[in-house]
Amino acid sequence: MNSLEVTLAALMTILALLALRVPLYVIMILVPLISALAYGGFSFTASIAMSALNSSATWGLVISVAVISVLVSLYSNSGVVRRLSLELSRAFKNHVVAITLTPGVIGLLPVPGGALMSAPLVEHIGSLMNMSRARMLFVNVWYRHVIVYVYPLSSIIILASVVTGVGLWDIVSRQIPVAIAMFLIGLPAVGFNGGSSKGGVRIGVLARDLAPILVAVVLAILFTPLDGLLGVERISVAFAVVISITLFVVLEKIGWNMLLESLRDRRLWELTIISFGVMMFRELFLNMDLKPIGELLLSYNVGGLALAVLLPIFFSTVSGHPTAGIAIATPIIASLMGTDVKIASLIYASAFIGYIASPLHLCYVYTAEYYKVPLIEGYKYMIPATIASLAVAITLFTML
Repeated sequence: MNSLEVTLAALMTILALLALRVPLYVIMILVPLISALAYGGFSFTASIAMSALNSSATWGLVISVAVISVLVSLYSNSGVVRRLSLELSRAFKNHVVAITLTPGVIGLLPVPGGALMSAPLVEHIGSLMNMSRARMLFVNVWYRHVIVYVYPLSSIIILASVVTGVGLWDIVSRQIPVAIAMFLIGLPAVGFNGGSSKGGVRIGVLARDLAPILVAVVLAILFTPLDGLLGVERISVAFAVVISITLFVVLEKIGWNMLLESLRDRRLWELTIISFGVMMFRELFLNMDLKPIGELLLSYNVGGLALAVLLPIFFSTVSGHPTAGIAIATPIIASLMGTDVKIASLIYASAFIGYIASPLHLCYVYTAEYYKVPLIEGYKYMIPATIASLAVAITLFTML
């Protein structure tokens, strides 16, 4: 099988197994192994598995997700998440504002597992709004990425600037209207009559309960040079979250029993397995010849603008990360039509929006696993929102 056949078979297998309600951590190990076997046999599969095991990116992701899971479990098991959600609702004066802004603020933590940190907050606020868990899944993922979409320190938008040769601020400024549209497009799934919490916010309680999360975000940014010094991607996040866990234990007076209970949390180990499975997928796509995919589109005489939309979406969706959509699609597009600010903006928008809805998107996967919601249920809200956002992006970039 070539890369196109393997990719399509993998996507169909994932969807079929999800429909059969096979546990996600099983799917994320099983499908990349089967896909690698179909593409290159046993030796190729073994090399993919070893590459994933030996990759510093794999261990950086696994460790950072593990420690974030511990922090999330501590917030949930101690009951602090309920108190924090209440204080945030009081501070924002409205449940709708609280549930949409909270994931975005915490989304500044530059790691996929960061979605786990806002998941319990969204869960509690969402329960006050009688929100289904499928809607909570959508809200946590969607509103986490609205800010990241135009965040100038995001590695994704920086990569888009470097690869396309277009100025960073030129791309950022053109994405602001799209980000505003994305925020508005998600509101019907949130609801407009969320109500508000009674009573005034207790500043001291809010500061104490929110401090470990904010410390993790700030330290993760400050510790970024450690990734290069130690040669392990995202290890800065792991160090930052370990410090925030220590801070949480001290501030909230957490005992050993609760700490051990959080370490035994089943979700911690399931998410760790999922992380490794996703990195297996990454190695698979890095080592496959992807030319058949590009050749297929070219054989159908797909137009330039359509190519700038379809290729980034495809590669972001099948890899579960927008960097693949940008890095792989841009050279193909540039060779055919060059890259000006309009094309660069369209490539970035398509890659990012395609990534949000990917069944391999870690934020989406982790949130679904946390809420114990089948991925398919979230697509009732995710697919219409991504289509509408993409339509806005295409319309804006063709007009400007």
